[in-house]
Amino acid sequence: MEPQKHSLVGRLCGSSISHMRRFLFDVLSAGPIPNHVAFILDGNRRYARKWKLGEGMGHRAGFLSLMSLIKYCYELQIKYISIYAFSIDNFKRKPHEVKCLMDLMLEKIEGMLKEKTIVEEYGVRVYFIGDLKLLDDNVRHAAEQAMKATAKNSRSILLICVAYTSTDEIVHAAQESCEQLCDELQALKPSEAPFGKISDELQALKPSGAPFGKISEELHEMVHAAQESSEQLGNELQALKPSGAPFGKINEIAKEKLSGTPFGKINEIMNGKEEEKPEEREQGEANGEKREDKSEEKSKEPSEEEKHEELGKEKQGDFPNGEKLENASEEKQELSNGKLEEKSEEEQKGFVKEMKEVQPNIKLSDIERNMYMGVAPDVDILVRSSGETRLSNFLLWQTWNGLLYSPKALWPEVGLEHLVWAILNFQRAHPLFEKRKKQF
Repeated sequence: MEPQKHSLVGRLCGSSISHMRRFLFDVLSAGPIPNHVAFILDGNRRYARKWKLGEGMGHRAGFLSLMSLIKYCYELQIKYISIYAFSIDNFKRKPHEVKCLMDLMLEKIEGMLKEKTIVEEYGVRVYFIGDLKLLDDNVRHAAEQAMKATAKNSRSILLICVAYTSTDEIVHAAQESCEQLCDELQALKPSEAPFGKISDELQALKPSGAPFGKISEELHEMVHAAQESSEQLGNELQALKPSGAPFGKINEIAKEKLSGTPFGKINEIMNGKEEEKPEEREQGEANGEKREDKSEEKSKEPSEEEKHEELGKEKQGDFPNGEKLENASEEKQELSNGKLEEKSEEEQKGFVKEMKEVQPNIKLSDIERNMYMGVAPDVDILVRSSGETRLSNFLLWQTWNGLLYSPKALWPEVGLEHLVWAILNFQRAHPLFEKRKKQF
């Protein structure tokens, strides 16, 4: 009869406590409720030494406290819960201690898969966050199975950080973003590349080596062919009269100053005197006419090298005496064997502007997308037990606008009252957090 009375009293006490807790949560729900709460489980070993428990018993007591807090959070409808279970730095501990923690982790993961009490009751999806390759094969396999078994749940999210540090997460995100950007650039066609339009000849070239590669032999051949074409063009331009050249007509001032320059016959041609035909020359000689002027002009005729230099100056719009051709950059070069079109200055400026504006870069959203914690929003409350205010390389990126609550209790001693105080402090500071969030 006595055991039945004790059982009945226990059920009544449990029921009354449950009703009181629900009433308390209803009052808290009148204010803003955090969306993401994170816990740093600090003080398990000190708790074991304090109560003279065996090795590993402090972590087991801490696990019971963790299950209670997770249940309270889900009753408050806090969707995201993060736990700092094992840091990469913890691998530096004694080997037998690391093995004890790995065995405990494996035991609890397998127990969660078998019982599925909290997971099924609150529709929890489990994520294991961190560099899982550092874990033992058995632990990693169990973690993968737990994530796969809860993949269809979406009501609540539990993020267990193992083999994790925030600096490792940020480096990982940066590396992933760079690799994705390189893959995207390599997948682009040359005409779609962000460095401007590439000519049809360059599109046919195959890259040799790295993504930005060395210039292929075909490109060298193209450059050599372009040089030969420019020399041929120079020779043909030399044979043209200035009035028919692609640089426009020379003004009257240039006509007066050309006399005595190495251009020889240009002055007479500019003044309307055309070169006589062979028949007229023979007839003139028969009539006893002298050609002294012609011989003098021939002696003043420039060499081939001088012609090339002077033509180069003409292309820039300058004569040897400093005069500029007014329409040199606007007209197109037309030759008897075809047309050579050049880009105008406006097109060239637009091309340069395009290269400056359209540049491949990594954005903040790319980094955040490749974070281990990219599946969850930023942290609203970070609870660290034992009175410590250090983050210990945990969620440095995600806690920029959150509340740090540090009760003096060791982790196995943390309970409902600490969670309630953390939420009350968050509600008091919530307007400041919202204002800061809008600023950024």
